[in-house]
Order: sequence, then C-alpha cells, then structure tokens
Amino acid sequence: MTGSRVIYSSDAKSVDVQLRNNDEFPYVIQAWFDSGDENSTPTTGKAPFIVTPPTFRIAAKDGQVLRIFFTGGKTLPQDRESIFYFNFLQVPPANIAGDKGNQMIIIMKNRLKVFYRPAGLAANKKKIFDYLTFSNVTSNNIRITNNSPFYISLSTVAVNGVYAKGKAPMIAPFSLQDVTLNAGKVTGKKAQGIEIGLVNDFGAVVTHEYPIQK
Repeated sequence: MTGSRVIYSSDAKSVDVQLRNNDEFPYVIQAWFDSGDENSTPTTGKAPFIVTPPTFRIAAKDGQVLRIFFTGGKTLPQDRESIFYFNFLQVPPANIAGDKGNQMIIIMKNRLKVFYRPAGLAANKKKIFDYLTFSNVTSNNIRITNNSPFYISLSTVAVNGVYAKGKAPMIAPFSLQDVTLNAGKVTGKKAQGIEIGLVNDFGAVVTHEYPIQK
C-alpha cells in the first residue's frame, strides 16, 4: 500500500488508497476494517467504514485503487480523532511458477491505522509538538501528556540519552502515558533533555527536543 496510514477527514465523501503488486505472480486480496480487534476477519470485523472492492485479484506488476467510505453518520466524537484499522489479506496462487513439489504458501495480513479526523478541530496538527507536556521525569520513567485532539504515534522517547524500554506507545487524545526507560543504558552520552520522535500523517518520522524543566 502507498503510505502507512489512512487519514479520513469527516468532510470527505471518500478516501482512495493505492495497492501495488511488485511480485511476478498475482494475488487475491480481501480487505476489511476493525475497531481494535487484531484477530478480526472479513466476517467478524466491525467498523463504520466500507471498502470497494472488498475482494479482488491483483495481477503481477499491477495496481489497484480501493475506495473507502465512512458509514457512521455523526456517531463519533467531533472534538477529537477516532481510530480504526484497515486490513488487507494477500493470498498467493497455490501453483507459483507451476511448482508441483513441496511448497509452503504464506498468506500475509497487513493492518494499518485509520484516523477519523473531524474537520472542525481547532488545533493545528502542524504544531503537534507544542501539545506535549512532561512530568514525573526520572532515570526510570517519564509521563507524557497529549493535550491535543489527535492520536500521537511515538517512535522515539529518550531522556538524557536513555531510551524507552520496548516500543514507544501511541497516546490517545487528551490522555497521558507513562513510559518506562532503560535505566543505566545510555545510548547518547552527550544527549541532554527529552527527545521525542513521532510519525506524521505521511508516515515519516519527525523529532523534537525539549529541555528538562528544573
């Protein structure tokens, strides 16, 4: 898929996503949405979106445009983003290159974030770093508060060169998250302050450094 997330503005009639098959053989694709169930299937997945076409064949070295429609009316909060997930399952042919011997068929499931964004939000997404505040900063922990109406997907959290233990979290709108640090494991010995990296709307990682308030 072109891009790593879908941003669906509430005033959009639909949103298109592009799939591209770079392999030398075709796939059958099934697409669906879920509201947080990682184990969802095309039958069990539930979300206020539909995609057309939901099932199709994509030829080798070919592409396919999918169109996403929101079906939920005004049932979602209008003062903050809501998050859902877009799934697409790619099923390869059973006889790739005519191989008749022993083989293993791998079916790959892709799952990406869908952010439903109300058009009337007053906050500026371009100034997202201004909405983060920090407290309880120690050598073991940092508390990060997201004061914006947007979901913030963190990629990096570090305090004085000590990075987060495990994967950096995604912080929901108007909420906070405690992040555990790798105490004693200083990666950047000359680093000072708080380093935050996050994934923007285009899937790129942007970083910002904050001083530690004494």
